[in-house]
Amino acid sequence: MKARHSILTAVLVSCGCAATLSSCSNDTDSFFDQPSAERMAASQAAYVATLEGQQQGWVLDFYPSDGSLGGVAYTARFSDGEATIACEQALRNPVTATTYPVGTELTSLYTIKEETGIILSFDTYNPLLHYWSQPSQGHGKGYESDYEFTFISASADSVVLRGKKHGNLLRMYPLKQAAADYVSQVAQMRTTLNAVTRKRAVVDGKDIPVTMTDNLLTYPVNTQKASSAGGDLQSAGGDLQSPTNKTVPFVYTPEGLRFYEPVTINESTATQLFYDSTTGDLRSESGAITLPTPTVAERFAGTKTQWYFGYDRKKGASDMCDELLNIITECAKQTAGSYGEEVRDIYLGVNLENAANDPHRMVLGWHTRFSGIDLYIGYAIGMEMADYQRQTVNIIPQEGANLFYNYSYWQPFVDFVGSGSPYQLQFDNDDNPTEATLTSEQDSSKWFKLKLKN
Repeated sequence: MKARHSILTAVLVSCGCAATLSSCSNDTDSFFDQPSAERMAASQAAYVATLEGQQQGWVLDFYPSDGSLGGVAYTARFSDGEATIACEQALRNPVTATTYPVGTELTSLYTIKEETGIILSFDTYNPLLHYWSQPSQGHGKGYESDYEFTFISASADSVVLRGKKHGNLLRMYPLKQAAADYVSQVAQMRTTLNAVTRKRAVVDGKDIPVTMTDNLLTYPVNTQKASSAGGDLQSAGGDLQSPTNKTVPFVYTPEGLRFYEPVTINESTATQLFYDSTTGDLRSESGAITLPTPTVAERFAGTKTQWYFGYDRKKGASDMCDELLNIITECAKQTAGSYGEEVRDIYLGVNLENAANDPHRMVLGWHTRFSGIDLYIGYAIGMEMADYQRQTVNIIPQEGANLFYNYSYWQPFVDFVGSGSPYQLQFDNDDNPTEATLTSEQDSSKWFKLKLKN
């Protein structure tokens, strides 16, 4: 008790207090130029001045959900308590069924207020920004995204905030051009880069398998301690990682793309990639990391459409080796059975079934019709480059997808396609191919031709 009393006495003396702890607290406040309430009010006013001081407004790198949806670029212009918002994506209000085209500007109120910290709150409804937090059918909690953010730092060059509820960072950068021009250019960059899946990075001259598609980059990482300094998304932390793949979301910019957190591949780090319109390459500022424009084989391996096997329900199968012809003929016969269900198409590529009904996006699939009802059946596959120099691909069966459990007699078809990997590819045109012939490297007697629909 004596020691504890001595410490307390020392504290009171150092504060210049003669009587009570409360008087010490009041006097401590006078250590600053202003009382805490006035300092807080001054900070709030400073944040308002920063936001409203950019007359053209700000770019907002917004990340909904857990990052699996990638990032979305917004612009915001702040003035007299109002925020005028625009988005580089067309968004549809699920409640009113209203669609807002790219670049639509909507104005709502904002406030800067004190809670546990100083909060930027978009606290009146804005259909563009609140799209990600608004509950809708299939998303009872919205996309688990924020519309209130705690200030981390703010200057005329950048503002960094963290979502109050879900914790994702919101970074803001001053606009250097009109908001409409920025949004339009970002939308165009999204269209350009999202047209093909990139499957390779060149890092210090070495080919590294990566996948860049739909605002996400997946790349290999070494065993290391994950840093939270970059503002890891909701599920990230500081756990040890095994040698595996990591996925980082990004937003598109007029110049290329900007990552949510720095990406390190083979000890080379990038926060942005810049698009070269002459070559189609994406490069880091230092040039150490390049995602080259995909070759025709890489575009095929990352296809975003469907490539169809030569099958005509009236004539049967064609444009394939006899072994596969016999397999498909037998599968189609079993499908018809005694009920007359027709196989209409057989394809390889993006699942024709809606993602809401089946999450497997790349399949060996077939479309049938029964009593006027269209059915889409699939077996999930992966496609990857087997050899960049020889431009060969692997087709890897994974698991049954939509309705496959009712069509398991198609397994020999799946097994045949999977067993032929790796495949040599031959296209009718390297720039805009419409036909591809796949021949097994292991057994050249195994082959088939695929075609895009006209």
